[in-house]
Parts: sequence; structure tokens; C-alpha cells
Amino acid sequence: MSKSSLAPTILNEKDQTLMILIDRGKYLFGEKEMATRKAHPNEQNSQFVTLSAFYIDRTETTVANFKKFQPRYNEKPYADGKPCPQCPAMGIEWSQAHKYCKWAGKRLPNELEWEAAARGNSTFTWPWGNDYLPQNANTFGKEDGYLFAAPVASFPMGASPFGVMDMSGNVWEWVKTESKSSHIVKGGGWTSDKNQSKISFRNSVDAKLKNPTFGFRCARS
Repeated sequence: MSKSSLAPTILNEKDQTLMILIDRGKYLFGEKEMATRKAHPNEQNSQFVTLSAFYIDRTETTVANFKKFQPRYNEKPYADGKPCPQCPAMGIEWSQAHKYCKWAGKRLPNELEWEAAARGNSTFTWPWGNDYLPQNANTFGKEDGYLFAAPVASFPMGASPFGVMDMSGNVWEWVKTESKSSHIVKGGGWTSDKNQSKISFRNSVDAKLKNPTFGFRCARS
């Protein structure tokens, strides 16, 4: 039985994406070892937060789906010059992610929701556990088999307890949460190290930045 079969799912009508239910409950947010040297300055102090139920996309928004919204989008500059319809949409700025989710009848998840979807009811450091396993995510290094972005859901062993795919690595994901004059991306990308791909790591960046490793997924209340 796959992890994704453990949580109820729905099909979002507009963009035909599979979404996974994240139950109402109390979830860990932030770094549980913030008081130790294992934590990074870009992480928050840990706390348990009660969230209402919501749905989140099982995978990052793909090139194929993003082209339904923005037909002129071209992934080739970000994918070694080759078409990759099942790769995540890359080089996306915050407003594009926001507008796509709105077009699809969804929204960007906030940071609390994103971490709940990535960690489930556990206190994991990465979606699969507390030990970094480079073969479980598309991050920096040769162990994962990809130099650039991978087609979404290429790492089933790296799924979260809810069955949400690629919450570590592949592309950084925009969330709704703002940080002063900037916005937050989560999860790390294909050039990220093990610390940047931790669930609790938060990268505060300019909302207009179109980094090749920036993508997104949507949520729905």
C-alpha cells in the first residue's frame, strides 16, 4: 500500500490535479532542535499549532498544467534545453503562483499548512524521517540521478506521511506567508543541501525573483 492511499483525495476540476486531505489537528511547526547547534538561523522555534482541515496538491504544479494557464510558458531553459511536461513549473515568481492557484479555484498554502502536509503528525526533520537520505529527494549531488529538475513524484520513498510528494527537493515552493517585505519559499530545490531541504527551513526572498529552482503547489480549504 502506498503512502498516498492512506489519506483521502479529491480531483480538482479546473486543472485535474489530485489533492490530498490534511486532517484538522495539531501539528509541529518549526525546528524542534532550535536550542541546539543542529538548527539553522533560517528556522523558527518549534511550536504545536492547531489547523483546520485543508487539501493540498499531491505534486508540485507541472509544466503541462501551468501551460493550460499560461500557454507561452517555456520550460526548456530550466530543463537542459529539453521539453519536460511532467517536470515542475520552474522559474516562477510569487504572483504567477498566486494567479495560477486562483485560476484553478485554489490558493497557495500558508507556511503552517505546508509544514503540516510535509511532516504529518510526526516530528520528522525531512518528510520521510529524521535521517537525511539523498536518494529520497532531488537535491544537490549525484545520488538522486538528476542534474536538473525531475518529473514530479519521481521519489515515492520521499513522500510525506500523508503521501504528498517532493516536499523536499526538486523545486523550492512558494507559500502564502510573507516575511516583512519578502516572501517565503520552502522545501529546497535540486541545487539545495540537506539543511535547505529540511521541512523547517525557510528561505526569505523577493517575491519577483524568478529563480530556475522556484516552483509551487496549491491548496484548497
